[in-house]
Amino acid sequence: MVDILIDKVFHIRTLINGSTSELTIYVGDDGFIKKVSYGRELVSGYEVIDLCRGKLLTLPGFIDLHVHLRDFKLSYKEDIVSGSSAAASAGYVLVCDMPNTNPRIDNVEVLKMRVEEVLRKSYVDYGVYCGIPNDVSVVNELLSLKELFVGFKIYPEDLVDRFEVIKYLLGVYNGLVVVHGELPEHALRPSTRDLSLRYLDRPSWGELVVTKMLSSINKVSKIHITHSSHPSTPYLCRSLGFTVDTTPYYFLLSGDDVRDCWGKVNPPINNYISKTLIFNNLIYGVYDAVVSDHAPHSIEEKLVDWRLCPPGIADVEVCSRVLLTLFIKGFLSYELLIKYLCRGPAKVLGVDGVLGSLSSGFRASFTVVDLSREGVAYVRYSKARRSCLDGFKYVGEVVKTVVGGTVVFDDGVLVKPKVVVFGSRC
Repeated sequence: MVDILIDKVFHIRTLINGSTSELTIYVGDDGFIKKVSYGRELVSGYEVIDLCRGKLLTLPGFIDLHVHLRDFKLSYKEDIVSGSSAAASAGYVLVCDMPNTNPRIDNVEVLKMRVEEVLRKSYVDYGVYCGIPNDVSVVNELLSLKELFVGFKIYPEDLVDRFEVIKYLLGVYNGLVVVHGELPEHALRPSTRDLSLRYLDRPSWGELVVTKMLSSINKVSKIHITHSSHPSTPYLCRSLGFTVDTTPYYFLLSGDDVRDCWGKVNPPINNYISKTLIFNNLIYGVYDAVVSDHAPHSIEEKLVDWRLCPPGIADVEVCSRVLLTLFIKGFLSYELLIKYLCRGPAKVLGVDGVLGSLSSGFRASFTVVDLSREGVAYVRYSKARRSCLDGFKYVGEVVKTVVGGTVVFDDGVLVKPKVVVFGSRC
């Protein structure tokens, strides 16, 4: 007998052990899956949503560990409404937002302000990262509110300006610490070469040095190296017990493809050999996740001289479509697709008992893809309006995104759900 708390029922088609299966998913009014049955059960008295038509395939909801949704005083670049809309349109049910906002999220007051804005504006579930504070006492204040943030973020300049605070944090916080792995002396110096050769001024081997240096600090934190641009980093991370992700532009583009500010990013896009090796890493499954590092800027900011324009690529609307295309064309297995977009990020965040599966007890968040549809990538929802990956021809279109049982994106139509702000799982 079906639980009386059932709110709605989904009929879906998914892949189980390599075979297509139809399931009936019963979702409670709390947004969690209460029951899963094989086949299409006949039910009455509930709202029934049929996702078995045509070539629709339902996957566990996508998770992006690394976005910059700006807002606050930078809302002209992006805000939580536009950024989360872009994420929902690409199948993401949870995004994790970086703290380099204005004001910076490195104290209790701004953290609470951010969470309030998220609950009011976001179309998807949310995680907030905290920046490294200037003082140990503020670390302790933040740690008293671990339910409001998913982890901390270390930037290259923190390794100089706040190194003692970092050492303290790593010794007392047994949660997630995400690291931008560039050496400060590389990251803080101006480029003297052509735009396509910025990777020579900010060499990716610095990522290995930072990773190794962090391994020498006494710590209880879980270290995660993000937007990895060096092909050896995942192997070093594996040997040290760290996790690691990369982004599509590091395995799709090389420095020769970077001709204007739309391709300027930190760490810089590397050479052709690195691109090829990172792609090989991807198809062999050595990363824990693939992230967008969605970093939007206004068109006006990106049209100035490349030495002056801010780094960052608006990628959240393209990232999942790239991986779906690689899956449909046979470069990625279904298991790797789910690892990179669903289960891997959930595991890094420590929410793999809540997200990343279509099983009973999990949050009813999933992504529905039409395998027969094709398209050309361009920025639709983000305020950035343009990306260096515009023009990418993809296969597999996200047609619906479900967050906690609510269809928040339905082939272009957006609906605001009751979102969850995830906290540290430690």
